[in-house]
Amino acid sequence: MHLRGPSKALFLTMIVLIAGLLTSCGGGDQSGSGSQQDGGAKQGGGAKEKKGNAPEKKIALGTIRFVNPETKRFTVRPSTDEQGEKPIVFKLAKKAKITLAGKEVKQEDMKKGQQAQVEYVVRNDNNRARSVKLFESGGSGDDQGGGEKTG
Repeated sequence: MHLRGPSKALFLTMIVLIAGLLTSCGGGDQSGSGSQQDGGAKQGGGAKEKKGNAPEKKIALGTIRFVNPETKRFTVRPSTDEQGEKPIVFKLAKKAKITLAGKEVKQEDMKKGQQAQVEYVVRNDNNRARSVKLFESGGSGDDQGGGEKTG
């Protein structure tokens, strides 16, 4: 009977050790050989970027619907179906750059109805605009449709 107790303990210990070695070896081979040598560090860092300092950059295209310089917020109604129909709310990041016809402008120069391209990131469920490119009005769609509206 003394042989059974130690034999079971030794057997279970060996199983745990072997399972641990197999698990760590398999994981090490996958991340070590392909990721680091083939430039996979960027791919491996993708999950960390979302949690860390560099969130994924996104771009929204559409028409400005609301601007509030006091709160540094504005909304853009997307022009693509992929982004939905509801306006997207943005807050300007501290170092955000707003341009109109290639020249830097302030948020006060943003007008309702202007076309905009917003480069932004999502932080804490808030859209932070890092770059806003405004386009001068006079585009083909707004001017033609404007003459037909009566109120």
